[in-house]
Amino acid sequence: MEKMPKEVPTTILMAVYRGKKLTMSELFEKTKFSTITILNHVNALIKAGLLEEEREGRFPKRRLIKVSREGARIGALLNVAEASEYAVGDVIDMGSRAGRIAAYQEAYASLRAVGLTRELLMAEQLLKSIAAMSSSLSILARGMPEETAGKAEEIRGWAAKLDARYQDGQRRISTGDANGCVSEVARALSEFNGAAQLLKDIAESLKERGLDEVVDFVEFLTPKVTQKK
Repeated sequence: MEKMPKEVPTTILMAVYRGKKLTMSELFEKTKFSTITILNHVNALIKAGLLEEEREGRFPKRRLIKVSREGARIGALLNVAEASEYAVGDVIDMGSRAGRIAAYQEAYASLRAVGLTRELLMAEQLLKSIAAMSSSLSILARGMPEETAGKAEEIRGWAAKLDARYQDGQRRISTGDANGCVSEVARALSEFNGAAQLLKDIAESLKERGLDEVVDFVEFLTPKVTQKK
């Protein structure tokens, strides 16, 4: 394929975006690119999911090109950028942020539609943090040196306690008891404060062995006073 300037795909995309639905001949008239250039770039844009094609039912069966949903989104952003002082990258960044907010709102609305309240959603997120802590402790126990087997077993015990609280919280979530779930999380964190000295002892032991990366992980897991709050 002949070497073409970088703006060729953008020019073709915007011509279709503004023309709504164009034949290959109409694209040639609007862009003035060669037939082979238009063909190659249209096929590439279709493969990328930005353009779509239709075939007319009557003879002659012309190939009609239109933007896809994603192509329309990109075209709209480029159109705004062209008519404003913003760079295309800035507009796309703003669009992606707005898209994330819209996606969150849609997801929350769908959850509300099936009876989940904000309180239940918050409780479920807190409960997931307990599951993550339990999993992290299990990983720590598996990664500790053989000579610390006794302390590793204690860590497994704490992982099991947290997992039990997690299972209780899940049962409460399933019945719509948000307050009960939050109470299970609070109990788990309160109980876990009892593991603080054990984890500090483990951290000191690992420091002596020069296992600094594991020490960082242990210190991250060590309960803080703020957890109880």
